[in-house]
Amino acid sequence: MKHKIITSICILSLLISSEALRILVCYPMTSKSHSILGYGIVNRLLEAGHEVVHITSFPNGKVVPNLTEIDVSSIADVFKKDADGVEAFKLKNLIGKGNFGDSALFLYYVYTIHRNFLEEPSVVKLFSDPKEKFDAVVLEWFFNEMNAGIPALFNCPLIWVCSTEPHWQSMRVMDGITNPAYTLDIFTHNKLPLNFWQRAEGLWKVVKKAAQVLILNQFEKRAYYSIYPEIAAKRGVSMPSYEEAVYNGSFMLINAHPSIGGAIKLPQNSANIAGYHIDKLKPLPKDLQKIMDEAKHGVIYFSLGSIVQSDGMSEQMQKSLLNMFSKYKQTVIWKFESDMKDNVPANVHLVKWAPQQSILAHPNLKLFITHGGQLSTSEAIHYGIPLVGIPVMADQVLNMISVENKGFGVKVTLSEDMIPELDAAVRKVLTDDAYRKKAKEISDLFHDRVMTPGAAVPYWIEYVVRTHGARHLRSPAVDVPLYQKLYLDLAAFIAVVVIVLKKAVKYLMKKRNNKKEKSH
Repeated sequence: MKHKIITSICILSLLISSEALRILVCYPMTSKSHSILGYGIVNRLLEAGHEVVHITSFPNGKVVPNLTEIDVSSIADVFKKDADGVEAFKLKNLIGKGNFGDSALFLYYVYTIHRNFLEEPSVVKLFSDPKEKFDAVVLEWFFNEMNAGIPALFNCPLIWVCSTEPHWQSMRVMDGITNPAYTLDIFTHNKLPLNFWQRAEGLWKVVKKAAQVLILNQFEKRAYYSIYPEIAAKRGVSMPSYEEAVYNGSFMLINAHPSIGGAIKLPQNSANIAGYHIDKLKPLPKDLQKIMDEAKHGVIYFSLGSIVQSDGMSEQMQKSLLNMFSKYKQTVIWKFESDMKDNVPANVHLVKWAPQQSILAHPNLKLFITHGGQLSTSEAIHYGIPLVGIPVMADQVLNMISVENKGFGVKVTLSEDMIPELDAAVRKVLTDDAYRKKAKEISDLFHDRVMTPGAAVPYWIEYVVRTHGARHLRSPAVDVPLYQKLYLDLAAFIAVVVIVLKKAVKYLMKKRNNKKEKSH
């Protein structure tokens, strides 16, 4: 017992005496879900005693010790002014349009957001000030590789945070390119194992997106070389090339875990941290607490996330859902962002804002109907709640395919006439106890780790700083060109040798035949 006490005191002393770091965290994306992940990083670093400068489109407006926030919410103004752009993200306008995330338009949208971020006056002022110094820069990887120039301005390590399941586009910057024969594209509709045609489709997606990335890189390079040099000159530093900056990441933290996603091979300088954003539970508002406590047959929670909202449904879909919910004995809590025009059944409670984690943690919750976003999926499994998913866009389809494969939920295809399929899925998950048991089983796997994801965030960031960029974890393959990795140069050499030998043999045979003819 004495030894345990002494060990604990030593560890505590090391933690207290460890030098506080000053860290820049950049999460400029203009969607609430991305900002929640950003705040997860910020909060874990603050809890570890570090000073944080946080660039965000969703500042909390509170005075927090050791935290400075820079508001860049104006970078989305160009899209808010575009009525067509706002309408495009309404649920009724996304049905049947394919996956927006799987398009060149999506890449250009993200590029525009991040270019606006780098040109935001408050950001330029921060980056240009030679007095500003950081021990590390944390960047969300989200198709925004031109942001990799930021750490070079401060001569400090770069830590990427991937907000989705690891995939070839994100992992290539760490040289952890995944094989499409046995790993899924984040915008796929397929599930493992893949048949011949699905493998061909997976390879085609890689080729198509690689072409899109090459085009996008030309825009990014122009922005990189037009924005950074002027700022660097004010700081008295020189900038690396675009390619050197992009592939100079020291570590990648990944918002994923094999229990809810795929068991993907990762490079040494990366770690899964899904669930790191989950905070200590806050009490439910009194009205919701009363509703959930008094629900005799349990509660169904319905939310489609923060990007695509329920009030963007067609009126017909709203009516159909209300009619479906009215037939359940369970109480339904529906996150609905505006006032409902139709009469709402007695068992349905509409809330414009929902404390999702507190709802998921309530013992009376039976089912979560979700859009299948990475945050909602990880939060549900954190609390062991089965799912019915209606994926809308981006990685949500892949997330729900994984949920269905692992047995703790059912995926429903989004459409105007989806109600019969949705109703069947809800009744199936509610009545078949196997889904709840599997959710609890997966939840145990999700929690069974060497360290909690919240502790892993500061640990790895501190490790990178302590080891001066963790260069010993860097894959040597990062510096090897793709043609060499694929042995294309060797294949070309062998092809040339075979052709030369073939011609030589043909020449010698011809010469020999000519001699025979002359001798006769």
